[in-house]
Amino acid sequence: MDTEKNPTKESDWQRELAERSRAVFLVRGLLGCACPEEIFDHYQVRQHVIASLPVVELIMGDRLLVWIMDGNKVAEPGQTLGQFLKAGLEERERRGLNRFRLVVVGDFLSWEQQWTHLADALDPRVHLHVLPKIVA
Repeated sequence: MDTEKNPTKESDWQRELAERSRAVFLVRGLLGCACPEEIFDHYQVRQHVIASLPVVELIMGDRLLVWIMDGNKVAEPGQTLGQFLKAGLEERERRGLNRFRLVVVGDFLSWEQQWTHLADALDPRVHLHVLPKIVA
């Protein structure tokens, strides 16, 4: 699919987060990360597919891995979120990063309270966030 002719939420997120100020707002403002300023000097944003679901991935410096996914595409939240949290932890470890944050975007605010225990059970440096939106 040509994302230029058929834009997706993920391509919009990727484009927006390529701007440093937007990435800083997401990580510091919305996710509450107290990362040092220098991690924003070297970050990557890309789109890829994990377990057949599209995600936008941010790698901030050598510290933070963030995966952003559309909650509307999640059919079984408990199973899917658990799978993504485990995969994110493995990817964080593989890359030698400090933290992993899974961000689900959409009107699913109860999911954060309902499914946070999945992240807590894995590692104290793995977090689940549910946000109504990530960009203006």
